[in-house]
Amino acid sequence: MAKRDDEPWRLPATLHGKDARLAGAAGPDALPPRTKERLRRIAAKAPEAMVKLTGRARGGAAALREHLAYITRQGLLPAETQDGERIAGQGRLEALREEWLLANAAAARNPTDSAAAQSVAFILSMPPGTPPGPVEDAGRAWARSTFAGRHDWLMVRHDDTGHPHVHVTVRAVGYDGRRLAPGREELQLWRERFADELRRRGIDAEATPRLARGQVRKASPLPTRKAEQRGEESHADRAIRQAAAADAGGVAPPEPAAWSQALQAQHAAVRAAYLRHAEVLEQGDAADRRLAGALHRFVADLPVPLTRRQALAAVLRAERERQPPGENGRPVLPSRGPDGQSREAQAILEPLAPVVTLQPPRPRGRS
Repeated sequence: MAKRDDEPWRLPATLHGKDARLAGAAGPDALPPRTKERLRRIAAKAPEAMVKLTGRARGGAAALREHLAYITRQGLLPAETQDGERIAGQGRLEALREEWLLANAAAARNPTDSAAAQSVAFILSMPPGTPPGPVEDAGRAWARSTFAGRHDWLMVRHDDTGHPHVHVTVRAVGYDGRRLAPGREELQLWRERFADELRRRGIDAEATPRLARGQVRKASPLPTRKAEQRGEESHADRAIRQAAAADAGGVAPPEPAAWSQALQAQHAAVRAAYLRHAEVLEQGDAADRRLAGALHRFVADLPVPLTRRQALAAVLRAERERQPPGENGRPVLPSRGPDGQSREAQAILEPLAPVVTLQPPRPRGRS
């Protein structure tokens, strides 16, 4: 993602070295008004707008039919195309599906790829309590500005969950024959565009990366979430628990993995960036100084980045130190809760929930 003046979580490019300080001549005017406004939203923890790529309908007609049926609830929910046409009923939906399949085949640069995507699906959402009407209007404006003159798309509003959201499904092959394959930076820019459209409609919204707000935890993989819903322990969680138990039994905590150290360094850089901006704002007027104080409080509340393994190992080590030795000199195992975890660990992990954040980066698959 390009470094822009409205990305206040980034250290200024002119600073070099951990101990570098701002030049004395730097004043509050060094921060553009757009950056100050964004800092205010960040410090106030404005609701985060979400644009998430949820998947692709690959292969032939069946996958696309299933997806369109899902987002329209078997044709019961009205949908809207890029041309403003209202799609209602299974018959028109089936006709649209055929149109997309034919258009993809005609425009694709590699039409013989049987596993190629026919559509790319996105969800645009806001936290509970956000009025669904402005979310729909902002989603429509977002789709028009993002895909105008490039792709066909279909939008459907869902009101059946706590989070107001719209589904935007895009025909995978663009008018120029290229397939839609947005990267991480493009998705972030699209989030910012959606947040901007929401603010135009009077909805307070921000679109900061997780790292910028100290929340670097990624969603668990689908198999893990399904196992948790069934009350089962996933293979990944079991491996983390066993590794944490081994770490807790050592004389000293092991050295963090390289990826964990890198993320912790990034987290420290984010904190430093906010504090440097606060230092500049403290030289300004009363409004700037209030914003500086808000930034200091925001930084103080940022969670400490620990891996799940590190946090659980710390809990287990603390349990061992609190438990009196048994007859053989070994600590007495603490009582267990219904999920097999000690009640003491549950009590400690509950407030640590926002701290147990880091996960190893996953390999990138084909887009």
